[in-house]
Amino acid sequence: MDTLRAHARGKAPVCSPDARLLQLGGGIDLERLQAAGHPVIVWTVNDLPTMQALLRRGVDGIISDRPDLLAQAVRDFDANGDGTPGDLLDADGLIDPKRFDAQGHRGARNLRPENTLPAFEAALDYRMTTLELDTVLTADGVPVLSHDPDLSPAKCRHADGSPLPSPVPIATLTVAKLQAAFVCDRLLADRPEQTNDRARSPEAVAFAARAGLRDPYTVPTLRQVFAFAADQADATHEAHDPLRARNARRVRFNVELKRTSVKTDMAPAHGDAVARVIQEAGLAQRADVQSFDLRAVRSFLELHPDLRAVLLLESPPTDAESQALE
Repeated sequence: MDTLRAHARGKAPVCSPDARLLQLGGGIDLERLQAAGHPVIVWTVNDLPTMQALLRRGVDGIISDRPDLLAQAVRDFDANGDGTPGDLLDADGLIDPKRFDAQGHRGARNLRPENTLPAFEAALDYRMTTLELDTVLTADGVPVLSHDPDLSPAKCRHADGSPLPSPVPIATLTVAKLQAAFVCDRLLADRPEQTNDRARSPEAVAFAARAGLRDPYTVPTLRQVFAFAADQADATHEAHDPLRARNARRVRFNVELKRTSVKTDMAPAHGDAVARVIQEAGLAQRADVQSFDLRAVRSFLELHPDLRAVLLLESPPTDAESQALE
């Protein structure tokens, strides 16, 4: 039996399409997927009107670079049309993950430099139910956070402040070298809401100091991101902001497997390394592993059936993808 369909009897794989594929003729049948048991979580939506339309359409979740706007859209949503908003919230006013999955894309990509501790702090500040993030492997096989196979001069710099003259392949760096020599705090001109002001990220600053990171914008390992989220739920944070701590205690992680090189296929070792970190952190019930590569998803599920997988789609599904998700 097909791996994805067999897996669906336990933890049904999530279908995660580009939100545009839900438009008329876009190639995604939302109701059919949901009827087959597959949650449908769309990406990447950054404006309130589209968020509101998708909520009315009945998607199971939204991934956004703007967790501030997504939190507002969910808070204001009136699911049954009785004039009372907040139908996707629990009794404490937090987003109820059983009703809706609000995901901070790369943490909070439009608010802080992406895939960094400050970005995840911002997502937790807005009570996202899931932290979405990207991983690649270092030369010594450690999953670290990056959307790109290389350190980009547009996003990163040398730790001494000097610019990168060209991209640096992460696969050529050990995690020790990566974290000692580079900082990824550069602001993108097309994202005017972004800030790297350390004063806006006090939790990331404090955690980085305790963890021995030279800067809160040091490229974190996947293990450090898990530790950071756990730290936000400790007794000190509970006393200061109990709802934020409660949300951090249950927050999920949506971990994407990125190719270490654009010229290579997905290595099974990548999924194995990510699964090992998830399992050692005790997060098997709170972590998904996602990829655009159907073969990578199949392989991952065969090796790690205890974890839930996500198939990302940026175009109408192929016959193989449609059959796998039915």
